[in-house]
Amino acid sequence: MSSPLRPANRSTPSATPGGTRMSATAKVEIIQPSDYSDRRSEPRAACDDRGALLFLSSQAVIQCRILDQSPSGARVAFENNCAIPAELWLIDLDTNMVRRGASAWSTPTRMGLKFNFVQTLVPGQARPAKVPEPVFDAWMKLSGQTSAEAPIEDARDDTSDDDNVFFLD
Repeated sequence: MSSPLRPANRSTPSATPGGTRMSATAKVEIIQPSDYSDRRSEPRAACDDRGALLFLSSQAVIQCRILDQSPSGARVAFENNCAIPAELWLIDLDTNMVRRGASAWSTPTRMGLKFNFVQTLVPGQARPAKVPEPVFDAWMKLSGQTSAEAPIEDARDDTSDDDNVFFLD
């Protein structure tokens, strides 16, 4: 019997060209839950930010806590057990960032997110052209901004500063 902490050796019979049978040893690695709990390409930083999930398809806004995050993903906790659409927006109220993405995994009260777009929002400035109006309006309302009538940045303005926009593949 093998130990759960070490690779196990299993003998499997195999045929040789002459018809005789040989015993080949195949190694099987036994992985404990602590070994595979975090296999992300980027490390996540623990945080406890206030956030909200916005489902554009239903206009639902779900309050959440952002437990950890990286540039390409996050883990959130929420109270409502609801149907999760293919695309959603995470609004981080503590860092004034919005992120578009999808659910990578979910439980009734937690979800892992994978992002494909990140945008920093600056209080008092216009809505960036790449951020949908409902997302910007939800951010304005949830962050307590005074005017939701801010002008929209012109998407054709090639001189705009895109240093705070990330596109993730």
